[in-house]
Amino acid sequence: MNVKRKIYRIMSVFISAVIFCVFTACGNESVTDNNKLKIVATLFPQYDFAKQITGDNAEVTLLLTPGSESHTYEPTPKDVSKIQQADVFLYIGGESEVWVDEILESAQNKNLKTVRLMDYIEPIEEQHEDDEHEHDEHENEEIEYDEHIFTSLVNSQVLLDEICSVICEEDKENEEVYRQNSSAYSEKIAELDTKFTDMVNNAQRKAVVFGDRFPFAYFAKDYGLDCHAAFSGCSSETEASSATISSLIDIVKKDNIPIVFYIEFSSQSIANKIADACGAKTALLHSCHNISKEDLENGTSYVDLMTQNYQNLSEALN
Repeated sequence: MNVKRKIYRIMSVFISAVIFCVFTACGNESVTDNNKLKIVATLFPQYDFAKQITGDNAEVTLLLTPGSESHTYEPTPKDVSKIQQADVFLYIGGESEVWVDEILESAQNKNLKTVRLMDYIEPIEEQHEDDEHEHDEHENEEIEYDEHIFTSLVNSQVLLDEICSVICEEDKENEEVYRQNSSAYSEKIAELDTKFTDMVNNAQRKAVVFGDRFPFAYFAKDYGLDCHAAFSGCSSETEASSATISSLIDIVKKDNIPIVFYIEFSSQSIANKIADACGAKTALLHSCHNISKEDLENGTSYVDLMTQNYQNLSEALN
């Protein structure tokens, strides 16, 4: 069993105690305090989709604190209470959210509508740094799937539609408005997907280098990008080996790559080291799993983040 899975299993033991206390205390509370639909989302993409669909007609809450890392998130008693009082709960359902199962099994709110978004897409098996060297050891382990499904604009259109359908079921009075809003946002995502496709198809190169972790497997698959990263997936490693850095430097030099990417909330140290050795620049490619407090307050959307990604990737491939 890999380290990440061990950590999540240990977390679930402590979360169980929190759940018991919270649900005991909150079991008699009303599910809603007003007439607005209450929606709780674990990560930013589904939070943004719900906000775009409902506008001011629902209370949409993002559990993950802005600027924080989703892979080490642990729900607080207050977070559990928010889920308990929600009408709709949106979550990804990957390894980082194993804690959700414990909460839902103990939920006192039997009217809570839950949406596990990984159920609506074809998942990609997650790769680990040691897969090639320890293949036999992994053969008997349960397969893990990459949970960053929202990095694909194609997937996101599917998720948006599914979220809209659930919200409409829970609030039929505003269904027409919700479906119009969803359709309009879906068009924006589709247009951006077309722009990415055209840009990559006409690019000088297809190679992309990340001096960081790599949560872009779905994104890379959509556009046929040849991606190289310091760490696979969302590894817990923080220091890349000298051999890995040397290999990435060679790729940047060989393909004359102008930009080395890092992801949000990164120290950028590895990307800077590679770029400095090659005379390249660094830039952000945002996975959209979470945003900063400033971006949240400014109303930055998923489409906004992906538009920034388009601009930065376009410069890197040309």
